[in-house]
Amino acid sequence: MSRRALVLHGLFLACTLAVFASNVQRHYFLGDDAFISFRYANHLAQGRGLTWNHDERVEGYTNFLWVMMMAAVLAADGQPEVVSNVVGIASGAVLLAALAAFSARAFGRDSPFLWLAPLTLASSRTFTAWCTGGLETLFFTLLVFLALWTFLVERERGVRAPVGSALLFSLAILTRPDGALFFCGAAAFFGAEIFLGRRPFRAGVAWALPLVLIVGGHLLWRHGYYGYWLPNTFYAKVPGTWWDQGFRYLSLFAADYRIGWFLPLAALAPVLRRDAASRLFGAVTLIWLGYVAAVGGDRFEFRFLVPILPYVYWLIAAALVELVKRVATAGWRPLERSLLAGMVALALLTATSLGPHRPEATRIRYGVNTLANIAFYADYRAKEGKLLRRMSDDGVLPPDVVLCVGGAGAVPYYTDWTTIDRRGLNDARIAHQPLEERGVIAHEREPSYDYLRERGVVIFDAFNRLLHSSDEKAQEQGSVEHDGHELRVVSIPVRGVYLSFATPLNDETLRQIFVGLEVPD
Repeated sequence: MSRRALVLHGLFLACTLAVFASNVQRHYFLGDDAFISFRYANHLAQGRGLTWNHDERVEGYTNFLWVMMMAAVLAADGQPEVVSNVVGIASGAVLLAALAAFSARAFGRDSPFLWLAPLTLASSRTFTAWCTGGLETLFFTLLVFLALWTFLVERERGVRAPVGSALLFSLAILTRPDGALFFCGAAAFFGAEIFLGRRPFRAGVAWALPLVLIVGGHLLWRHGYYGYWLPNTFYAKVPGTWWDQGFRYLSLFAADYRIGWFLPLAALAPVLRRDAASRLFGAVTLIWLGYVAAVGGDRFEFRFLVPILPYVYWLIAAALVELVKRVATAGWRPLERSLLAGMVALALLTATSLGPHRPEATRIRYGVNTLANIAFYADYRAKEGKLLRRMSDDGVLPPDVVLCVGGAGAVPYYTDWTTIDRRGLNDARIAHQPLEERGVIAHEREPSYDYLRERGVVIFDAFNRLLHSSDEKAQEQGSVEHDGHELRVVSIPVRGVYLSFATPLNDETLRQIFVGLEVPD
């Protein structure tokens, strides 16, 4: 590599890292859902098993490996609120480096195009924001990318026992079950090559065996421990296909990021290059998009699209490389070729950087919440949870009450109160009840009034907020309706704030629970 090329790559590397660091800092947050994993991890670290409530086995998480990692952090007296984001940011940085290295192998080490996909990712609010959030999103995305890359390398070298990619796919599936979709894309390639006689059948067996043993073992454990083959969150969130909502979800991303301008390039890459990488990346992207559309997308801003962003942007870069080669053979001069490539790259980077900041993207659309709202909600819920825990530890509030809450994250984690997840993510009975009408995705379940009474719910978080500086809001609503029943609203003054909630209990029972506090008539 020439000195000029080294200087050029150094500048691109510095630019990519600077943009990545700036965007991570700007969009850094910790989501409320991350605390669900932390609660399971905390109970495991305490020796209570992977449970939501005491002796209540329900798999309200979809990230087994991530929960294990956070349990190790807690067992070592670490803070998962910090470590989770450190791991996510590190995963994002490693992914950018891996994508650049992969592009160098594909386009040539002297090609400036090897930086287009990493720089575009670093410019993306969606990618950099979900490096934080406290969830497994970027760790999962990195594992999948490394698995696919290892798969391609093993294929290229004709490895007889290609277990490296199988192990990485296994880890990805243990991190998120839908990682199996990426494995299926690779398996289709492997199966086609076996069918065409290009690879022996025994190589396919050697490749699949680690995954069968690891993922199959976990599947059997899940059924034995929780009683179901799939996580409880699947039953709560996916009562059936929801194509309309899924296409709306995808259309919002396309509008915010102007990705429709560049998708023809991504689609052209497998045709122009005719190599395994572009075909595999194109296949897994289509499989994943079909899955996202079928389940209706996600409640959170474009989180479900993060795992395929590296492949979409790499395909665009790959097609641009091939087009520049072809216009060169057509007699275009170097300056003309550079202008063409530069204009496309600049347009991609501009759309990625500026698109999500348009006014429409600052509002909740079709039930898809914005990053700003997610961060704001998680912040005040964490403050509530910590304050409630201090009151409980000081004996001002009971050490344990039965809480029913919609945002079942930070408040249940910090208080460690017995909690009924109003949306059913952590409650098997609510998750499996029939759903007659679709609403806001993943927020469509409601417990019946009889179930609230059966479980002994004391605090029903009707306002999605428990602590208020005054009881004015609660006084304006003397009761709330739930499942055809009126639940009385109560505001209990405690240490300068008001604990406001709805309840199916009478005054006498409440006074027996909140001893020493003024329970209004």
